[in-house]
Amino acid sequence: MRLRHGARVHQVVRYHGVQMTPSLAAFTVFFGILFFAPLLPAQNNWFQPGIVKEPAVAKALQSVEDRSSAIVDEWIHLVEIPAPSGKEQARAEYIRAEMQKLGLADVRMDDKLNVSGVRKGTGGGPTVVFAAHTDTVFPEGTPIHVRREGDILTAPGVGDDTANLTATLEMFRALNRGGVSTKGDLVFLASSQEEVGLLGAKHWMESSGYKPDMFIAVDVNQNEVWYGALRISIYKFFYTSPGAHTLESRGAPSPAKAVAKAISALYEIPLPPVVPGLDTFKLPALNVGMLGGGTVFNAIPREAWFTVDLRSLDNTTQDKLASAVVSAAKQAADKEGVGFRVEETSIGDYSKARPQSERLNQPVVQTALAIANFFRKSGSPEIQPADLGSTDANNAVGLGIPAVAVGAVMDHQPHRLEEFAEASSIVPGIKSLVALAVSLTTH
Repeated sequence: MRLRHGARVHQVVRYHGVQMTPSLAAFTVFFGILFFAPLLPAQNNWFQPGIVKEPAVAKALQSVEDRSSAIVDEWIHLVEIPAPSGKEQARAEYIRAEMQKLGLADVRMDDKLNVSGVRKGTGGGPTVVFAAHTDTVFPEGTPIHVRREGDILTAPGVGDDTANLTATLEMFRALNRGGVSTKGDLVFLASSQEEVGLLGAKHWMESSGYKPDMFIAVDVNQNEVWYGALRISIYKFFYTSPGAHTLESRGAPSPAKAVAKAISALYEIPLPPVVPGLDTFKLPALNVGMLGGGTVFNAIPREAWFTVDLRSLDNTTQDKLASAVVSAAKQAADKEGVGFRVEETSIGDYSKARPQSERLNQPVVQTALAIANFFRKSGSPEIQPADLGSTDANNAVGLGIPAVAVGAVMDHQPHRLEEFAEASSIVPGIKSLVALAVSLTTH
């Protein structure tokens, strides 16, 4: 999901010294605390670089190198198994079979098609969930064939989140190959329906019986570490009328006209300034993603509808914009003289979420950050943590469970048919997951 649906943080930079207009200055003072948390001193990092030289861990890491070609082959195979949200059965069955081959305990598939299994620890350590989602945004029937040109793999869903699913599976295999033992249990969760509201992981957290001490969503880019949770609201606005033949349509109330007017009005709603220092990722954001209605071409539709995806960094901004969105949508119906109703879905209850500074300094975040920088590509910018999130980790953040989102590959243009990823990035990405699993469960 990644906030995403096309947008992604490429790099978060410090705001001290950043050029900005006076209108942004006051905004930045507040949101600078929220976004540019790396200005705070790092604490609670459990990663010790020497761990990668310990015999068992070194053997595990070397095994990833040795299997680099086979890993990419499996990655391609998984991409070409269609997995629209709610129809992940084939991909879920593949992952379940691989979990069983690994000898994981309590391998199960629930009624939402979540698949999970446990690599048992020796005892005395935390239970850590590594979650990667099986579904993609592409509807059933989308042609999916991976095209490889040098180091580039191109296909719908090659990145989000198939690449990270492949990497997480291989991380568990590498731990076995190296004979690595951990104190804490490692739970592999291949979640479903992430792209339609983080539904699979939410269901698993509520019904699985597991109470993890830490939660890691493997669902962003390799150069990103997110430790927050965006406020996300999804609206579906319906406009209705008795309908009429085209020959009787002139001057008559029309749900189609109301939809057109409403969408135009919504895009005129003023949004707060974008926090400086970001690339393609801009918040708050309002997007009309789906439209529908009518049954024939020669009649006023009895019903027409559209959806709105609204995302903000905080409750105050989200509530203010939500009020403006609903009001504008309703006014369009009133002006056109048609019926109106709305369905609203809010993703996540963050009443139990911990304060920003506390979340930032949790060991799961600081350890993930240190490891991401340890394994980052030579010459690339230092990775900074961002108080963001639109992944399965949001569910854990809302419950007050220490959580972070990390990634194992470099992929580009997610949620587009032209999505592509760098094949060679997955090996260091898997190594970083191995180091993270070991660091968190042997401390």
